[in-house]
Amino acid sequence: MAQDSKAPFCLTLGDALQKASTINLQVMMANARLEQAIARISESQSDLMPHLEGVISGERQTSDLRAEGISFPGIGPHLGPYNSFDARPRVTIALFDIGAFERFQAAKKGENLSESELQKTWEDILALVATLFVDAQRKEETAKLLKTLLDRDQMAYDLGENEYTEGTGTLLGSNKLKSDLDQTKYLYTQAKLQSEDARLDLEAALQIPLDKPLLFLEDKVLLKTLEDNAVINFNNSTNADMVLASSQLEARKADQKTALTDFLPRITGVADYGRSGESPEHGSNTYFVGLQATVPIWEGGSQQARVKEVKGEIKEAEENYQVVSQQTQVNIAKARLAIMEADDLKKAKEQERQTAQRSLRIALHSQEIGSGTALEVMQAKAGLAAAEDDYNEAQASWVMAHIDLLHAQGRLRELVKKGGN
Repeated sequence: MAQDSKAPFCLTLGDALQKASTINLQVMMANARLEQAIARISESQSDLMPHLEGVISGERQTSDLRAEGISFPGIGPHLGPYNSFDARPRVTIALFDIGAFERFQAAKKGENLSESELQKTWEDILALVATLFVDAQRKEETAKLLKTLLDRDQMAYDLGENEYTEGTGTLLGSNKLKSDLDQTKYLYTQAKLQSEDARLDLEAALQIPLDKPLLFLEDKVLLKTLEDNAVINFNNSTNADMVLASSQLEARKADQKTALTDFLPRITGVADYGRSGESPEHGSNTYFVGLQATVPIWEGGSQQARVKEVKGEIKEAEENYQVVSQQTQVNIAKARLAIMEADDLKKAKEQERQTAQRSLRIALHSQEIGSGTALEVMQAKAGLAAAEDDYNEAQASWVMAHIDLLHAQGRLRELVKKGGN
């Protein structure tokens, strides 16, 4: 069924994560790098395979025998012009080339590195989208709170003006109410602008329609999943950052092996067979079979410099792995602590919310029996709105603490995959 063009676009945190997992330029770029790494494997593997090429040449030339150190008495040195023709297939195969094998292994490590980069990109993007969603939701809730406070201050100011006009109020009191109203108007305007900016950031990240109002919905299933995942004693060795750091270290070690093979000899076999002579009709079949051994002796110190460079890269990668490993454990511990604090804060704010609800019921009852005023009811509504906002803030902190924990463990993409099943 066609959707109403004016209907709001409903979005939960789970929806946002699912959508982010399908449309993101950085992930597409990471996928492209993975494809490049796979292509490099095939490229390096070709050094281990036989190479077949066809060679055809046809020439008409002149020569001087003296250039070859040949001289015949009574015969001029100049030969030609004459025709020369040669056509043959040629096979070249590496019989002993450790460097080619190590380059192939290094390319495979490069594929692993690109795959690790892809996984980390996914994790970082999902964490960012979750942050954008919670931020946009909270700013919208804050704007709603300030609208309630604005209505309260407007009512208080109107009543103060009436009292001042009737002579039961003071100018100072009226000016104080006007100042409070102006301040709340300013805060409400700022909150609306911040809410709009946060909403646009989220819509741009998810590529969702900009011409529809965005309606944030609670995802109780996802919240239960976050709560259940927090109690799992997860093996942190598969954290995306740690896997990436480990892949970088393995890639640098593979580069070192490749650099060391530059000091080793290479043996290549070459064979060809074809027709050679004045022309295809005036010639004979010839062949060539041979071995070529290449032994590097001195190349200006470039090989030694490359080995030294790679050793420095390995040391850097090892230090980076240790730092990432320690930081991962710290992030996981901080996230778990934040979850505990958010749990306690939610309980406290829930009590405050219930107290505010009771205050509102009392104010409404007092108004019904004639012992309360409309301003007291509005003040009670504002108190409840503030308590609701405090609880929502605690809830947002709780959600982000769980997101931070999954991000630190490298499990956000796993969560999204489960949600999509």
